[in-house]
Amino acid sequence: MRTAAILFVLLVLSLSGFAQSLSIPGFNQAYRDATGYWGECPMGTGGCPDRIETAGCLITSLAAVLDYYRISLAVPAAESCTGSAQFGMDPGILNAWLRTHGGYGRCSTDPVGDCCLEWSAVTQVELMQYENAASTGISSTARAEIDRALGRGYPVIAGVHWGAHCHGTTTQSENCHWVVITGAAGTTYTITDPYNRDVHDPHGVHTTLNHGVFGAYTIDRFVVAAGPVPARPEEAIRLTLSPGGLPGEVEVTLSVRTGGEYKIFVQVVDPAGNVHYARRPAPGSTRMELSGRLAPLLPTPIYLAPGEDRIGSIVLHKSGEY
Repeated sequence: MRTAAILFVLLVLSLSGFAQSLSIPGFNQAYRDATGYWGECPMGTGGCPDRIETAGCLITSLAAVLDYYRISLAVPAAESCTGSAQFGMDPGILNAWLRTHGGYGRCSTDPVGDCCLEWSAVTQVELMQYENAASTGISSTARAEIDRALGRGYPVIAGVHWGAHCHGTTTQSENCHWVVITGAAGTTYTITDPYNRDVHDPHGVHTTLNHGVFGAYTIDRFVVAAGPVPARPEEAIRLTLSPGGLPGEVEVTLSVRTGGEYKIFVQVVDPAGNVHYARRPAPGSTRMELSGRLAPLLPTPIYLAPGEDRIGSIVLHKSGEY
């Protein structure tokens, strides 16, 4: 039996280095459309009482990062907060996907249900976790890791605090809120804050750590999200897909303004909404293997000359389903 799958050839990753300013519009966790989507969507599993608008800063930041990497997820109507099938990336889609893919677990602070993100469920990108050892400011080690990530085009999701306690009567004093670090700005960093008080605006707030929505932020824990970095506009990369001569065959053509070495990532979303990455098992092979882990199509970068370059055909196959 053959089933339909959705294929993406991600814009390639140039290995020549990146400026320390990432374009991440971000989402507003408090956004509500006419139906209340996505801010009013319930989070977690097992009776978790949280909603995205009040407790969804982390998954909203994560959704922004996945959107930066052009990652889309499919959610069936029965699992969607809207009651309709969805495909794409926003906090509501990510939340619905996490709820059915083991993406929530129990935290000590949860009064009931499983409300905390299970990082291990997110396999679409590589996640590397670090701590800022400084009680104020940023330690030299943390700064070096953040700068290295930004220099490679990798956004950083950071847990922050801005006072002695997070809020209300809680005794929690760290990781009170989560933001996306997008670039360097002198001695501080630019961020996308996922909390925007304008519930009619779906976008986060672009600001700096020193001027967060809730105050001057200090980084506690931070997570580098590594993936196939989208091409910069000035690289002028054009991608063309066309049917091949065999069932399931896709011919791939790239046109680049600037020649250089590139890595290519092929992403496949199956009918259940699971994301796979295609890789070629042997040089010269057109048959692909699919993995749930981030992996490039080829083990080594390829050189693309300026102008149009047909990089060949690929045929996707997995247990007779593709």
